[in-house]
Amino acid sequence: MHRTAPLTDFDSIKPIISELRIFGGVTDSQIVTILQKMELWILTTGDVVFHKGDEPLHIYIVKSGKIDLQLAENGVILHKHEIRVGECLGEASLMCMHRHTATAIAASDGEIMVLPKRALLELRHENVELFALLMMNLARELARRLYLTDELLLTATAMRTSGS
Repeated sequence: MHRTAPLTDFDSIKPIISELRIFGGVTDSQIVTILQKMELWILTTGDVVFHKGDEPLHIYIVKSGKIDLQLAENGVILHKHEIRVGECLGEASLMCMHRHTATAIAASDGEIMVLPKRALLELRHENVELFALLMMNLARELARRLYLTDELLLTATAMRTSGS
């Protein structure tokens, strides 16, 4: 189980945030607004961030360490992706309001910055321009991932077809 700590050291976090695509076009003052709404979770190897089927309640950004994203079905575990420093997870489920389709587990000790769903909804009322920018950036990132997934599917299908 993770421990929660206040997110206070904005200077150490700014370089990570500024590299994230979901914060593209966001000003320094807007980043501070977002950071003030975030929490810091301290993880130990093996801690579960969320389980497959959980309600999406946060967007997670890896500050340190690694998170293993796993798909499991009928006793088979597929390591889908290792989320590293500066990458985020949980945003797809939150955006489409669909339960998580994978389980996220700390692959090492580390920290993740967490933006709660309720804080995102508060932002919608407090600063609609910033909220709209974040939503546009999230949609763009999800579109990029869909494109990459399509490419992987096409490549795998082509390989299977040429091998038969």
